[in-house]
Amino acid sequence: MLNKSLHKTLTVFLKLAMASLAALLLAGPASGQSQSQAIAAAVSPLPAVLRNGAAVVRLDASGQPETLRDGTNGLVCIADKPEDADFDVRCYRDSFIHVVYRKFQLKASGSSTTVGAEIAAGQLKLSNEPTAGFRCLGPTSIYDSSTNSVSGAEYCWESLHFPFRTAQEVGFPDMSEIPENLRPTVPYIMASGTYWAHVMIEHPSSK
Repeated sequence: MLNKSLHKTLTVFLKLAMASLAALLLAGPASGQSQSQAIAAAVSPLPAVLRNGAAVVRLDASGQPETLRDGTNGLVCIADKPEDADFDVRCYRDSFIHVVYRKFQLKASGSSTTVGAEIAAGQLKLSNEPTAGFRCLGPTSIYDSSTNSVSGAEYCWESLHFPFRTAQEVGFPDMSEIPENLRPTVPYIMASGTYWAHVMIEHPSSK
């Protein structure tokens, strides 16, 4: 049995180690990204006027959100995963973000269940109110942390989600009706009639 002095020393060490680990996780990846940099990158898809009030989370390996910053305007942004080859940040309303979390969680668990099936079964609640989404996705080279900017308008887009509404009901053309090269110039409906139905607003290439 450990004597009291050694037990106390080990206890203090473990507490310090856990605190250090927590600080590293919150500060960002081994690449040197700080928590403030992770937050700035996460809100970059948003219009400037919405950035300061947005909450920011980082998803762990199981898809569970860990809060990096609380918000005040109802928007929640998911921080980039620095260990992969993509720069991928996205923001949604707090009334919709749980659906996005669930997609990550099911993928991480290897489950064959789908978000759509859970919504249909009443296991996952989804409001039918329209909500906005903002996303930037591309190779890591598109993001410049020194200016907190993305090089290339084509890598960012906005979406307006209308769960279960069809293209005809919303009044925009379906994705299948718009040639790929014209999609950056015409808003269109993606995933028409499903829980993920939304208006896509892409942007022409800035090159």
